[in-house]
Amino acid sequence: MKNKFNFEIVGSGPTGLLLSIAISKFDCNIFLTDLLARDRLIDKDKTYAITHSTRKILSKFKLWKKLEPYLFGFDTLSISDSVTSSISNLTIFDLDNDISTSENIGWVVRHSDLMNVFFREIDTYDNIFFMTPQKLLQKKILFDYQFFSTGANSLDKRYFNFVDIKKSYNQSCLTFKVSLRGNCERRAYEIFRKEGPLALLPLDKNLYQVIWTSSTLKSIERLNSDRSFLMDNLSTILPDEFKLDQIIGDFNIFPVSLSLNFPMFNSKKLVFVGDAFHTFHPVGGQGLNSCWRDVNTIFDILNKNVDISKKHLNLFKFRYFFSRISDIIFTMIITDSLISVFSNRNFILFPIRKFSFLLLNNFLFVRKIVLNKMTKSLVFSRIK
Repeated sequence: MKNKFNFEIVGSGPTGLLLSIAISKFDCNIFLTDLLARDRLIDKDKTYAITHSTRKILSKFKLWKKLEPYLFGFDTLSISDSVTSSISNLTIFDLDNDISTSENIGWVVRHSDLMNVFFREIDTYDNIFFMTPQKLLQKKILFDYQFFSTGANSLDKRYFNFVDIKKSYNQSCLTFKVSLRGNCERRAYEIFRKEGPLALLPLDKNLYQVIWTSSTLKSIERLNSDRSFLMDNLSTILPDEFKLDQIIGDFNIFPVSLSLNFPMFNSKKLVFVGDAFHTFHPVGGQGLNSCWRDVNTIFDILNKNVDISKKHLNLFKFRYFFSRISDIIFTMIITDSLISVFSNRNFILFPIRKFSFLLLNNFLFVRKIVLNKMTKSLVFSRIK
């Protein structure tokens, strides 16, 4: 870059932090800001599923090795349909050759561990400045471009009059950790139920993250219910090989929606990134992974123009949007189709559901397509 640009990143969650690290490679000043203090940004009881496309992105920015000690890998993914009593187990032998050597289908990481690694990395850069919005406002900096990673319910989208298309599932996810006894410590579970999917992500030996999707009303009832009652309720729907010991830590609840934000044809030099740009149903664990694919695209666009000028930045939001749209639409179609077909008791769909598991259990190429598209996404080959 010929000039030293000033970039603002609003929102300092996992997406905002990775974006600041990625574009810090260029000759620019990055002002990273959030309403929450650093300690509160780190201290959240959440977990994330990590795919192979994300592993490649994190390796590209030299973060994978630093994060690896905090990752818990799983080598089997159990997919089941509780309504039709169908089940299929995908293993590392169903992975493509270029990723099978990792001996993991995917990984799980705690939010606090992830954020600590990212903040430590940011502390090593002298062109990334993390500060409160009030302090940043006092500096009166004229920004060359702004990136908003302020989440799915970002008020900034309304403020800047961006077009946001949204579909509500009238569902919410209740998440918490549980201690389980069983013999499948490196196995993740996706259980399709009539009220919504239930996911179990392994965090450690006998420790799992529960992601329990149901109607918003039912999720709130469970959130406010006695823990012993909730344990009894959960025990009835867990796989037979598990025995529930206790619920650990705090509960979190978040609404589920499908949305896409469109860029406006104006002179404003800003884009929305991550959940502020798009949201999907959490089935399949694509949320954070797709957000980080946004970051990779932003880096690649800037990297193609080493001598980027302010004129180039005028078209940046459109190049960014059209570079990402195919992957986003594909992910939307897949996740929405899974919910439409498998999260109900529509008897007309039973043959399709049965046939789907018949294909998974009898044809290796079908398992490979399903598993590798899920973990590699459409952009894996383009990540350099």
